[in-house]
Amino acid sequence: MSDQAATSTSNFRAHYRVLVVGAGLVGLLLAINLRRAGYQVTVVDKDSELKEIGAGITLPPNACRALHQAGVLAKVQSCAVAPKAWISHSYQKGTILGQMKLDPYVRERYGMPFLVIHRADLRRILFEEATAQGVVVQFDTVVEIHRADFKNGIVYAELSGDADKNAVYKDGSAKRTAFAADLVVAADGQQSETRAFLSSRPNRPAPTGKMANRILMGIDRMRELGLEDLIDPPSLHIWLGPGSLAVGYLLKDVFNFVLICSSENEPSVFLGPREVEAEELLAVFKDWDPRIRSLVENGHGYLKWLLLDNSHNEVRSWIHAAEGDKLIMALTGDAAHAIGPYIGSGAALGFESATVLGQLLEQSRSRSEMLERLQVYESIRRPRTGLVGGVTQKMGAEWMLHDGPQQVKRDETFLQENPPLQGYPNALQDPFFQTWLYSFDGRREADEGWRIYHRDHQP
Repeated sequence: MSDQAATSTSNFRAHYRVLVVGAGLVGLLLAINLRRAGYQVTVVDKDSELKEIGAGITLPPNACRALHQAGVLAKVQSCAVAPKAWISHSYQKGTILGQMKLDPYVRERYGMPFLVIHRADLRRILFEEATAQGVVVQFDTVVEIHRADFKNGIVYAELSGDADKNAVYKDGSAKRTAFAADLVVAADGQQSETRAFLSSRPNRPAPTGKMANRILMGIDRMRELGLEDLIDPPSLHIWLGPGSLAVGYLLKDVFNFVLICSSENEPSVFLGPREVEAEELLAVFKDWDPRIRSLVENGHGYLKWLLLDNSHNEVRSWIHAAEGDKLIMALTGDAAHAIGPYIGSGAALGFESATVLGQLLEQSRSRSEMLERLQVYESIRRPRTGLVGGVTQKMGAEWMLHDGPQQVKRDETFLQENPPLQGYPNALQDPFFQTWLYSFDGRREADEGWRIYHRDHQP
């Protein structure tokens, strides 16, 4: 690129205003990438402070690569644990069915570790890096995308709490403000109002019939109860049971334990976490591995939340840009491609998208080129996230088979000395799928996607 072209590119970015909706993990990572590319970036969030549902999150190599490219992996590793293996157990006796090597195998094979970390620690690291880079983050702010002035690039928001001081006018009892923006990127999760706007119908994620229940237990208490084998060496444990499963792994100072089971007894649909009683869980898991019963009986921090699905509320495109309008909109993270929790790839896919989007927009020189690069972003991300989502659902069904011939066949396949490469009960142990999933490099894919687009659209 010539000096003149580089100056033109940097001038465009320096005056281009990006509003990221959602200060979650993906929104903050995207903000870091865009700010480093030279954009003016503001992040808004409806919550009053940084907070996270759940406790732990898995970061496979593709997620760690995105964090490395954003310059935060070293800080993440200082707060994280690298599990030695992914161990699958039968639900009644806890018999080991299969093991997938993690550390140091994945680090050596993919050049990046497989980590687990407190969500709160990860979000704090990303928040601190974003603000250090000059990103403006504002809480207590609810974007009203349906009121946006697309022609002039104005986005309105309702304020509460500490954000009141930023109000520019009152509308009845509500206090509101306005943001000048050229691009709005919605990273506000499954319940994204921007997704609802793009689909022209309410975005109401439907219950999947499953519910996640989180329990925590301190390391000393684990040892008192004779549960050392679950934390030494640190590994990711998963128990496969009828209509349910359990996942546990050691974080820096606590064992994070999640039970997934039917939500059919819930009297109503609810959003967000609620407290759950140990007795409710014991009724479901009473016939499981005694170690699970011990965790349920002696843990703390009991929470439950419904697993939701918004695939029925499909959007034609993740990008909105009408002719004559100044404002462009785009979706990313769970607002675009939410998937189930079963193979621990939801956050990783979001980080991939934040990297692809940041890399593509790094060289934008005009609004028209911005649109082209956003189209390339969707063309790269939509097929991959759809495929991973499909595999996730398939694995969830496979791991929660009810006792019977299919379950027996699954367990026998796990225990084979030379298991098949394809159709293995844990898709992550399929060397082809694992390599495809864990080797993803968002920067490389973005550059290649743009090269192909540019080649195919030459006059």
